[in-house]
Amino acid sequence: MDLELEMMKERFAKLLLGEDISGSGKGVSTAVTISNAITNLYASMFGQHQKLEPLHPEMKMMWKREMNCLLSVCDYIVEFIPMSHSLQNGKAMEVMSSRPRSDIYINLPALKKFDALLLTMLLEK
Repeated sequence: MDLELEMMKERFAKLLLGEDISGSGKGVSTAVTISNAITNLYASMFGQHQKLEPLHPEMKMMWKREMNCLLSVCDYIVEFIPMSHSLQNGKAMEVMSSRPRSDIYINLPALKKFDALLLTMLLEK
């Protein structure tokens, strides 16, 4: 279990750093890294099949676990926006606040819904 946890931590770090674990800034964007990881996951699970067919329960569990890991990184992709904050003495101060990046905020729920729909279709016999 400890080995699996360490592997998950390393994957999470690579996703956040755009596959540049050294931190030198030469990696690709996080969104591209996540997209590539989902594509690789799909290829590893379905690449040998000539047609879509029902998934075995263990493959479904693996798919869900991997997708949850990949999409959990999206919680940390944020943008900063200015907000007004009132101090106790009544003065207003502008501070930067974080929120989910707008493209992720809009598209991620649709991606999760589509993933659930695909899994439902693949489990039907």
